[in-house]
Amino acid sequence: MKKIIQNSIYKNVYNHFDSYVRVKGFKQGKNKTMYQSVVLEFLVWLEESGIVSIEKVTGKEMITYYEYLITRPKQRGEGTLADKTIKFHLFVLGVFMLNLLESQTIKRSFYIPSHSGSVQTPRNILSIDEVKILYDCCESLQEKALLSTAYGCGLRRSEIEMLDTKDVQLTSGMLIVRNGKNAKRREVPMSDSVIKHIKNYIIEERYQKLQGKNQLEESLFINTRGKRMSGESLNDLLKKIIEQSNNYELIKKDITLHCLRHSIANHLAENNAGFEFIKRFLGHAELNTTYIYAIKNKRRKPITTF
Repeated sequence: MKKIIQNSIYKNVYNHFDSYVRVKGFKQGKNKTMYQSVVLEFLVWLEESGIVSIEKVTGKEMITYYEYLITRPKQRGEGTLADKTIKFHLFVLGVFMLNLLESQTIKRSFYIPSHSGSVQTPRNILSIDEVKILYDCCESLQEKALLSTAYGCGLRRSEIEMLDTKDVQLTSGMLIVRNGKNAKRREVPMSDSVIKHIKNYIIEERYQKLQGKNQLEESLFINTRGKRMSGESLNDLLKKIIEQSNNYELIKKDITLHCLRHSIANHLAENNAGFEFIKRFLGHAELNTTYIYAIKNKRRKPITTF
């Protein structure tokens, strides 16, 4: 049965997109309304989800819609949508968003997930409560500083390893990643709690670790010998924190520093952070797999709302 839009505003939005596609002359193969069909399905889904304004669409809704797509049965035949079909839906929604921005129907863009279709081990995402558990079971200031750079600042393991004390600008509240992925530099804003944890570590524990050793060591995270900690040692420190929690559910998740990075990305999206902010925060050239790891675990589960 053909889906029908009830909302008059959505009808206008759909008609405008239909005209946009025809004017642009997008190639649509034998089916001359492939793009329009994708947007029609999306708008009907919004209606059925109780979202009556396109301006209300955020990263949360788009993640939920992505979940809908990867679990939706085919209209013909058995099984769920093919990877190439899911990719096409997401591509068209990107075109649709650009149309909305150009027509000033919306003032800010919303996040659109991408779909790789590859088989990957899902990143284990921690809930906010689980992150709090990790902070609570820390036995040193260094451990809290590590959580604050991996989760609070969303840094990659290699970026944490290469951090120097000069990169932590406590006065301005910015953390400088001087040589991130693809040799890109970025500035990451630090929350008050992150500043507090890193500052306490630098002033107290780090200073004590350097007593009688090389006082000129620039690395932020140093080992008992006063030398820069390796990425492997940093991950071992995280495992120690997790074991200290005595929490079976946390221990069996096999959390790594990169899992903390994906956790903060997921939490930012859940709190309606704009995708451009998340992109800059994580240092991505493109927002591609930021949320995919968190979603893949739900492929076989009922769709939930955020």
